[in-house]
Amino acid sequence: MVKDGYITKVNQPTEWVSSMVAAVRNGKIRICIDPSDLNKVIKREHYPMRTIEEVVSAIPGAKVFSVLDAKSGFLQIELDEASSFLTTFNTPIGRFRWLRLPFGLKCAPEIFQRIMDEMLEGISGAISVMDDILIAAPSVPEHDEILRKVIQRATSYNLSLNFDKCHVKQSSVPYVGHLITADGLKADPAKIEAVKSMPTPRDKDGVRRFLGFVTYLSKFLPNLSEVDAPLRQLLKTDVEFAWQPAQQQAFDTLKDMCTESPVLQFFDPSKSVEIFCDASSNGLGAVLLQDSHPIAFSSRSLTDTETRYAQIEKEMLSIVHACVKFHNYIFGNHVTVYNDHKPLEDIFRKPLLSTPMRIQRMRLRLQWYDLTVKYRRGKDMELPDTLSRAQLPVNKPEMEGLECVSMLHFVSVSEQKYSELQNCTREELSCLQRIIRQGWPDHRHDLPNELQPYWDSRSQLVVSDGVVYKGLRIVVPPSMQAHMLKLIHQSHLGIVKSKQRAREVLYWPGMSSVIEQMVKNCGKCADFQNKLPRQPLRPTETPSFPFEEVASDLFEFEGTHYILLVDYYSKFIEVDTLKNLHCRSIIEKLKAQFSRHGIPVILRTDNGPQYAAEEFKVFCQSYGITHRTSSPHTPHSNGEAERAVQTVKKLWAKASDKHLALLDYRTTPLDSVGFSPAQLLMGRRPRNSLPTARLLLAPAAYDPIKVKQRLDRSKCIQKFYYDHKRASGPRAELKPGDEVRMQPHPGSNRWSPGVVVRSHDAPRSYIVESGNKEYRRNVQHLRKSTPDANDSRHRLINDHWAELMEPVSAEEPEPVEHTNSQQESAPVPQTARGMTSTGQYITRLGRVVKPPDRLSL
Repeated sequence: MVKDGYITKVNQPTEWVSSMVAAVRNGKIRICIDPSDLNKVIKREHYPMRTIEEVVSAIPGAKVFSVLDAKSGFLQIELDEASSFLTTFNTPIGRFRWLRLPFGLKCAPEIFQRIMDEMLEGISGAISVMDDILIAAPSVPEHDEILRKVIQRATSYNLSLNFDKCHVKQSSVPYVGHLITADGLKADPAKIEAVKSMPTPRDKDGVRRFLGFVTYLSKFLPNLSEVDAPLRQLLKTDVEFAWQPAQQQAFDTLKDMCTESPVLQFFDPSKSVEIFCDASSNGLGAVLLQDSHPIAFSSRSLTDTETRYAQIEKEMLSIVHACVKFHNYIFGNHVTVYNDHKPLEDIFRKPLLSTPMRIQRMRLRLQWYDLTVKYRRGKDMELPDTLSRAQLPVNKPEMEGLECVSMLHFVSVSEQKYSELQNCTREELSCLQRIIRQGWPDHRHDLPNELQPYWDSRSQLVVSDGVVYKGLRIVVPPSMQAHMLKLIHQSHLGIVKSKQRAREVLYWPGMSSVIEQMVKNCGKCADFQNKLPRQPLRPTETPSFPFEEVASDLFEFEGTHYILLVDYYSKFIEVDTLKNLHCRSIIEKLKAQFSRHGIPVILRTDNGPQYAAEEFKVFCQSYGITHRTSSPHTPHSNGEAERAVQTVKKLWAKASDKHLALLDYRTTPLDSVGFSPAQLLMGRRPRNSLPTARLLLAPAAYDPIKVKQRLDRSKCIQKFYYDHKRASGPRAELKPGDEVRMQPHPGSNRWSPGVVVRSHDAPRSYIVESGNKEYRRNVQHLRKSTPDANDSRHRLINDHWAELMEPVSAEEPEPVEHTNSQQESAPVPQTARGMTSTGQYITRLGRVVKPPDRLSL
């Protein structure tokens, strides 16, 4: 399309961006847009559209006719630059804008009609209604001369014609839903075929439906009560159904009356247009009306595949059928469509990409038309209901040519799991499947109790290949929900993260509350929770793009050393194993990581010897990196890396597969942005262990400016609420003798019992006795307890455990912000060793050393 000059790449910011939808039609991929939001602000030209009476009156005495069809209609009109930027749309490979007038814009028909009139101006005997050009003349030579002028004028305007749809030098031609002949205007047989070919009723219900159809038109039918009397006789309770010649004559007469004037009227573009359409279990029916006068009828039977559609899909198909059949009447006009399936109103209010796949294709087929869909009760839909139950055989389905995807390939899951999903759905959700296919009742209380939780989602539920979907999300049968919960929480992510993972691909009623309760009842998660508040936040500036600013740190897990790198923008975490802790090894790992993601502008680390080495300084200078280290004894200044280390450690401590745990973290959306770290860094969702629709795995663009705004906004909100919570009241001071629970090792939540001995000279710092040893701890690591809870406080703590204890710095650490990665507590800085005021010695790990008691011999 770029080579053909239809669209071009857009790199600069634009005020409007529409969604893109791709469809396969006639073996070719068609790119369309969903400009529903843009249409709300577009100003129409209100250019007059001709009526069929105006066309006929302009060609008196004509006997030879031709009809030329403009190929690709709107796409032959070039847009100016300002209008072109308004049609910008998103694709997985970036943004593009239309250089030609696309389908879907509500102003397009009037613009096209005006240009066609300008092209034919001055050519007598040539007139157009939209993309159909009518040529009419009294004789063949005059006709040929007009045709020659039209072809020359079309050539000068660069208008291409569709040869396959042209009718040349005919005595009668179909035009705008009518038949133009030398004898005048006739009704197109196609628009009354649905009524003329209506089969004879076979029972009383068939007679009742037909009489309901006729009664709707009763005000246009003279002497109706006399004509339909034989049919009404059959509806009496004491009369058996017997179809006699009198009934057949009445039936045929009524069909003739319904398809002749004054019932069937000519179409008038100046009047409002209404379509009534309906779908039965085996057919579709539609009628086009103006001022309650029928203009055209249509019906057809459903194909074998279409009979298995959900009811909402059948009703949507009836709208597609009506619009295709009545295209010549409604194209370029606003149309009100009435249907007796209320969920359709919600479907047309939703974004195109949030609807089920089959309905997406149908809505895409309707992009040409300016529609308003409204609900009307079934008892007020006699005309389309009768037509849908007395349908004509199907010739060519309206949706033919649009690509249908096997659901096994649409869902990223093994064939065995998909078969299990189908079997469980068939056994446990058969009632739901039946309701979806047959149609939902008018009220929630009309549903069985077990299906009432699905009521609010009814407009999005469809059945495809034996599986129920809510949009693109799989509806999980009850017996498989426990297994899905296990997959959702396999890496022990928190409540919000687990909900976000599930909501992307799965659905069942009450899923969020079940996930929340599951996480709260998880023993591993409870062991590692952080409940004590931190110091006030100090937000850092948000980077403008991924890998502009990164942080690095070293850590040890189960006897192995690792180097970690985290991106400040996307929160994407890289972890590599280290053979040793030499500076050269650190540099080589960082070089490898930078080769994958690019060289950062800023690198933040702590003051470890590897990062403080001269060799590391030379490396940063040679790569053009600004190296910033945290303040001494304040690792919180490198909080992004510290927090990422704790995130990885906790995930690995709880997960059986380290790599799978990292993948789950990288593919879980961030709270404030709505995109996962992998999406922000790579522009796509990597495949994980959850069954995911293939469409969700395709590359997708995001707006980096909006992402940065969301991150900044998240930080402001985060700081406000965090500081507000801290300012609500200071924690109560502890006194000597108070029973407390002490966090033995910063970063661990396995609290130990202890007793406050005295307060330390440093603010908010105390000396606590636990296991016959004394430790210095900040109030942040102390929780007030009770004597009963601390009954085990006198148990001994071995020396090895004591060596792991770390004290709080005498100086309060610099406060830093919480980030969008998992909220873990960072290690607490070490303090300098020295003598206390009482003469006791405190080690660099914070342990108070007492003189040994020796036996005097």
